[in-house]
Amino acid sequence: MESEAHIQQQKSALRQALRPRRAALPDRAEKDRAICGHILALPQWQAAQRVLAYVSTPQEPNTRPLIQAALAAGKEVYAPVCGEGGQMAFFRFTGLAQLRAGKWGIQEPPMGSPLPLGDGARQLCLVPGLAFDRHGFRLGYGKGYYDRFLAAVEIDTVGLCYQELLLTGLPAGRRDKRVGLVATEAGIAACAREGSNV
Repeated sequence: MESEAHIQQQKSALRQALRPRRAALPDRAEKDRAICGHILALPQWQAAQRVLAYVSTPQEPNTRPLIQAALAAGKEVYAPVCGEGGQMAFFRFTGLAQLRAGKWGIQEPPMGSPLPLGDGARQLCLVPGLAFDRHGFRLGYGKGYYDRFLAAVEIDTVGLCYQELLLTGLPAGRRDKRVGLVATEAGIAACAREGSNV
């Protein structure tokens, strides 16, 4: 098994290679609309009482239409706030106007109503990533927030990325957590479970 240090070096090199590749993708707005359409058609989306939605940066697939659709459908919507020590918590908000720039300039909700855990509500978590692979592993941004969160909860997950960044495989360590589905502009990919080192 590869060492964690070597895996982190591989991930760092991939981030350097894939960030400009993502930035150069054409027709991003059209791709974003397709990704949102595929997610809105998911049974997991339709059944969810709560949506845990990250607020996208300009480089990521646009999650704002999904947030607005969830609110319009009467779903509870939560977004993450990144805290000290690599911890992340989700807080409820009821409109995009409530969001403010937080750590690293990412839009965050007010820390008023935290996500209830263990109450049996159907929940779907939208997971960001620079790239994903067909086993559900993700190449994040290097801080580990989502891996820690997903290690602590049982929840349906869908990763969002562009088809060109849905790869055959990614380096993954023992702390890396997989998503169940990946949404790209080409459709929904169900993630294979074999080949896991988690």
